[in-house]
Order: sequence, then structure tokens, then C-alpha cells
Amino acid sequence: LVDLVLVDSEDRIPIGRPWITLAMDVFSRTVVGWYVSLDPPGMLGTGICISNAILPKDALLAKIGVPHSWPCQGKPRKIHFDNAKEFRGNALRNACQEHGVDLTYRKVKKPNYGAHIERILGTLLREIHSLAGTTFSNPQEKGEYDADAHASMTLDAFEAWLANLILGEYHNRPHSELECAPIRKYN
Repeated sequence: LVDLVLVDSEDRIPIGRPWITLAMDVFSRTVVGWYVSLDPPGMLGTGICISNAILPKDALLAKIGVPHSWPCQGKPRKIHFDNAKEFRGNALRNACQEHGVDLTYRKVKKPNYGAHIERILGTLLREIHSLAGTTFSNPQEKGEYDADAHASMTLDAFEAWLANLILGEYHNRPHSELECAPIRKYN
């Protein structure tokens, strides 16, 4: 759940907080797919995120108006998941089995096994806290700030902003563990 209130594109009234589902390549630390929605995580969002990870990105980037390249595509050999219910369904298991993708689940109550994805989500949330309409991470940080009153970004605008952050900045800045930029490692 993103710490940001979005607004309706017509009336500009607050409509809620979006959810992000991310897929990343652990080897290169690149984000290979995402899904942004006002709906909570579920089978549909997981499927769309995985499809976005596999498929070419040109149409998606053109749709959201982002000028960056995103060469990441292809069927993974293995997908690691946490133990959330949206990753435990028969449809996901059957689809992965049909396409020869191995499913691996994180050990229960062992967040260090998902450190790669948790770290990038933390990085993204820090950037989100600079946007108008942020809810911040906790009530102390938020103080008297009225996120609904300051909210100004639509769902489409947020997805374009996120794409620019990931593809323009995150993929191109040196990663402390890799000693190079994630996109360079991917290439």
C-alpha cells in the first residue's frame, strides 16, 4: 500500500491510496514488471505484474508517456514470493507449472529472505514521501499534515511518475551491492 492519496482525474477529489505489485530480477536488481491499482493485491494484479515482467514494454511506456527504455523481458526460470494469500492460488501455481516456471516461497516470518524487494520498496516509499498528498509512514511523521487536502496526483500520473523514478533514476544510479547501475548489470 502506497503512502499517497490519489485524486480522481475529473473532479480532483481524493479517491484513496494505490497499491504497487513489483517484480524484480534479483541478479541485476532491475524492476522487470509492476502493476499499480486502487485494488488490494490479488490474483489479477499478480498475474498482470508477471505478464508485464515477461512481455515487451514499448506499448506500456508509450501509453503512460515515458521516454525511458526498458529492455527487461522474458520468461523467468524461478519466481520467489512471500507467503501472502494472493501468491498461493491454484491459478498462479498451474500457470507457472504449465510454463515451466519454478515457484519458491519465502520462509514464514523470515523477512531477510525478501531483502531485495523490501529494500527497493523502501527506496520507492522514501521518494513518495516527498509528493503532495503523502500519508507518510507513521502518525508522528505525518503530524497535522492533511494528505487528502494536499492530494493532487491521479492514478495515471502516479504510474508515470513511478515509471520515471524506476526507469530514469533507480535503474541508472549505482547500486551499492552491485557496484554499478542495475540496468548495466542487466545488460
